[in-house]
Amino acid sequence: MTLANVLGLAREAKERHYCLGSFNAFNLESARAAVDGAEATGSPVVIAFAASHLQYTDFEAAAEATSILARRAGVPVALHLDHAETLDVVGRALRAGFTSVMFDGYGLSAEEKVRQTRSVTDIAHSIGVAVEAELGHITKVGVDEADRVQLLIDADHIAEFVEATRVDIVAAAIGSVHGQEEGTAKLDFGLLHRIQELSPCLLSLHGGSGMGPADVAAAREAGVVKISYFTGLSRAATAAVQRQLAEEPTTRVTELMQTVKDAMQAGVERQLRLYGSAGSVG
Repeated sequence: MTLANVLGLAREAKERHYCLGSFNAFNLESARAAVDGAEATGSPVVIAFAASHLQYTDFEAAAEATSILARRAGVPVALHLDHAETLDVVGRALRAGFTSVMFDGYGLSAEEKVRQTRSVTDIAHSIGVAVEAELGHITKVGVDEADRVQLLIDADHIAEFVEATRVDIVAAAIGSVHGQEEGTAKLDFGLLHRIQELSPCLLSLHGGSGMGPADVAAAREAGVVKISYFTGLSRAATAAVQRQLAEEPTTRVTELMQTVKDAMQAGVERQLRLYGSAGSVG
């Protein structure tokens, strides 16, 4: 298969009442974990390279490697740029063949965020690439803790924002936080339903590691089409490596990398089943 477009996958997820799993990758093993987990469960999958992780990888090489994995896969695989804060990074992703980009724009004035986001959609849409934007701000554990209420999405402005920017998917800040433990997220689903009433746009949720099964069920019920998940995979991989080194301190790095891949894949499979996409392909 060629790389899939996130917009097409998202529309199908909306119609069939499941959520796409979007998993951050930073090297070949983490990308393989996502693809192999998707194939094992018969699910479409989104492989997301976060702009903050570019320091750990060769961006263009990673995109090419992921494209090879996608062509070999028996399930749809999309390649997504996550939380880009500059137009330069977006441009690199578009040139590298990404099929979806997310422009964050946090810290910009409202007017400048709309202007820059619209410039992203104008370029991306001209080559068939989907665009996601964040409305409100999804913060991180230990950062902006006191300001979370102020960072929630402004539901009354969502229709205006979508019309002005022409984005395909909105990452809704309804209380999720990057880096949380599972089950600790405090999400405002009333706000989410309010957003759906005011705009027919497709919605995604970030900070998925903090969401427990009840949160995921509520998100699916509310029509969320994509959930981003990474911290849970990272912690599972780290724990697996620690166990292996405790048992055999001289374990070779090649074996450790396989341990990382296996632990991440198990987490991917678990989340895809929870998101309801398992069995939707094939």
